[in-house]
Amino acid sequence: MRHHKTQITFRLSWNGMAHLLAMSFLICSWSAEATAPRIAPKMFGEEKKIDIVGYQFAPLETTAKADNKLVLEIVTEAFKAAGKKPAVDVLPSKQLAKYALSNNDAMALMGNSEELTAKEKKQYRAVAFYLREISRGKEPVSLIFNKKDAHGNELYQAFNTGLRKIIKSGKYLEIIEGFHGKDQIPADYVDRLKRLNPGWK
Repeated sequence: MRHHKTQITFRLSWNGMAHLLAMSFLICSWSAEATAPRIAPKMFGEEKKIDIVGYQFAPLETTAKADNKLVLEIVTEAFKAAGKKPAVDVLPSKQLAKYALSNNDAMALMGNSEELTAKEKKQYRAVAFYLREISRGKEPVSLIFNKKDAHGNELYQAFNTGLRKIIKSGKYLEIIEGFHGKDQIPADYVDRLKRLNPGWK
C-alpha cells in the first residue's frame, strides 16, 4: 500500500510541474511582441528600383514583337552612348505601365506621348525616338519622363543626348535596318524626329 501511494504522489507532482511549465510558457508568449518573422522583399534578394517601364504592343499586330525588341534596343543604345544603364521593365499592359509612372514607381515610360491628356502633358515631357507604323499612319514612340523628379530629369538629359549621338553615328539607322531591312526607312527620318522634338537643334 505504501508503495502504491508513493507512485500516486510522484505522478501528481510531475503533473503539477507540467501544468506550471505550460502556464509559464503562456505568460511568456503573451508578453512577446512578435510571433513570427515578417516577410520583406529583401529576404528574396536585393530590391531593384525600376527606372523605365514599357508595355507590350497590341498582340494582334504582326510587327508588335519586333517593335518591342527594336524599341528596347534603341533605348538601351541611347543610354549606353550617354554612359548610363537604367533598369528597364516591360509590363504586360499599358494601364500597368502608366500607373507605374503616375505612382512614381518608375521615372520614365516608353509609349505614345500623343495619348497623354492636357494635364499629363504638364506633368511629363517626352522625347520621340521611333515612328512605329500602325495601319496607314505612324505612331510616335516616345520616352515620357516625370518632370518633378531629379532622377527623372537626369535620365531625360542622358537619353536626349545619347539618342542624338547614335543618330549622328549611324547606330540608330543600323538598329532599325536590322529589324526592318534596308531601304525601308524614309530618307527624311531625322527631319521627322526633329519635328517631333522641337528642342533639338
